[in-house]
Amino acid sequence: MKQKRSRLGKTRKHTGVNEPVAEYLQDTGPVITVDATGRMVLPKKIRDHYTVNRFEVRESKGHIELIPVKPLSSLLGIFPDLDIEAIYRDHDREVAEEDAE
Repeated sequence: MKQKRSRLGKTRKHTGVNEPVAEYLQDTGPVITVDATGRMVLPKKIRDHYTVNRFEVRESKGHIELIPVKPLSSLLGIFPDLDIEAIYRDHDREVAEEDAE
């Protein structure tokens, strides 16, 4: 068995396998890690369930929450009388007027 030094200088045994999760954690789901650059990977099952790639991060009462952020395109179609093509035409016309100034 190899021994490694942690960042705090303490020696710990390294067996080449994952260490068990601390006993005080309840078995509520998968445990993910954060790499040195602050990135984490959500399990595929969670990514597939929410089908979004942006999350709002909230911290409260000793835990972190990830709240899915719906894309703006998900709002299209909720107003049946809304003419999207007319909105795009108006936008293009306004941009052309601003460029002409």
